Amino acid sequence: MKSLVEGTVFRVNSGNYHVQTEEHGVVVCKLRGNLKKELVYSTSGSRAKRVETAKKRRDTDPIAVGERVVIDPDLAMIEEILPRRTELARESPSQRGQHTLVANLDHLFVACAAKEPQPDPWLLDRFLVMAESADITASIVVNKIDLVDPGEEESLRLRMAVYERAGYRIWYVSARQNIGIDDLRAELRGKISAFAGPSGVGKSRMINALCPGLDLRVGDIGYITYKGRHTTTSAELIPLEEGKAGWVADTPGLRQLDFWDVDKEDIQYCFPEFKPYLGECRFADCRHLDELGCAICAAREEGKIDERRYRSFVELSTA
Repeated sequence: MKSLVEGTVFRVNSGNYHVQTEEHGVVVCKLRGNLKKELVYSTSGSRAKRVETAKKRRDTDPIAVGERVVIDPDLAMIEEILPRRTELARESPSQRGQHTLVANLDHLFVACAAKEPQPDPWLLDRFLVMAESADITASIVVNKIDLVDPGEEESLRLRMAVYERAGYRIWYVSARQNIGIDDLRAELRGKISAFAGPSGVGKSRMINALCPGLDLRVGDIGYITYKGRHTTTSAELIPLEEGKAGWVADTPGLRQLDFWDVDKEDIQYCFPEFKPYLGECRFADCRHLDELGCAICAAREEGKIDERRYRSFVELSTA
């Protein structure tokens, strides 16, 4: 009788799947051939709950990092892929189908910089909508807080307060000065997390600070962002601390918005501050633009919904 064990796929490379197990440590596995034909995932479990049953399509790579699998350690073979709780996915850039960047992601940290470069609220909104669409908890990490003086920091916190009112937690850190890193590490422990954001905000340096001894390269060409490395396709989960639960996702697809794939009709559900007013409009098919009796527009006019966030919604839902 086979002795099967469960594990987490933490690295995918050229058909080899590195699986972390409690019983056998790391086992480098192959995928049983019949599973390749059977693996079909929905585009998003969350959208099915909000709108209608999502169409199903085949994943371009049957297994992503973060996948929970059942393996035969003696044969080094993956025998079963367990259902995903969440998935961070994009349209495959090279072929039809879905490319899952990370499976079972618990927390997406959207990164920006306090300075150099200045935070881009429109870009922040796009990343947050992407996380909401996938039912993944999101927070905002503001790095380089050491570069601003007290007056600039106060102004920054006032500008970021709109996200706190929407329900997002904001972390103010400095990877260089190790400010706020211990608290952030505690939040990551026991979870599969990922950092997303534009180049230059210090994602690689933050992950270096969070994972002592990792020593990812930082600078013009970052290991995490893979800026300029168009041929890189591998993805990996990095252990947060030796011997302790918790992973940080390292994948080239998180450096930019080429994974953007959110249905226009679902965007209204991806702004948390809209939720108290959804279903309260006069017309069931209200698009929340300038329709008569729109509860969202009324809340914006009363100052209950931030004007800039509302304009971001309009831009995303009408583009």
